[in-house]
Amino acid sequence: MTWLRRAWTAVAVIAALTVVATPAAAQSSVTYSLAGVETAATSTQGTFVGVARSADDFATWGAVIVHDPLDDSVSITGGSFALNGQVRDVQGAIVAGDIVRLTNTRSCRDEKFDVSGTVVIAGGASGQFEVTLTHYRFRAAGGGCVTFFATVEGLITFTTAQ
Repeated sequence: MTWLRRAWTAVAVIAALTVVATPAAAQSSVTYSLAGVETAATSTQGTFVGVARSADDFATWGAVIVHDPLDDSVSITGGSFALNGQVRDVQGAIVAGDIVRLTNTRSCRDEKFDVSGTVVIAGGASGQFEVTLTHYRFRAAGGGCVTFFATVEGLITFTTAQ
């Protein structure tokens, strides 16, 4: 009976180690926290730069997002994304996404937008991003509302091809 108990214990330990080790070995994605500023903007394109951090990396990043004319909800129609890290470098094309206004436009207060989309990376990898874009605004003389600065903050997760 002792040998059966030892065999069962060994099988249980091996099974437990396999279950615990499998997620780490099969891990094929990495998530970065993003923070940055908008450096150029038109009604259909925004250019952003910033810093990014993951559990094992620190990086700078840049993106150009091409979209339909900005409104309450618009589609992202293209763009590019690049991340230059100490551990990894990633470049890709932004192929789809949405920009959704989170605040009302009747006042001249700061505007917030949810910006989410997909990045396609060479080699079959892809990325999903979700950031909050904030337009800082003030009321100018004559009553017009002027955006004077914009920031982004959120996450991007890259998944390698299986």
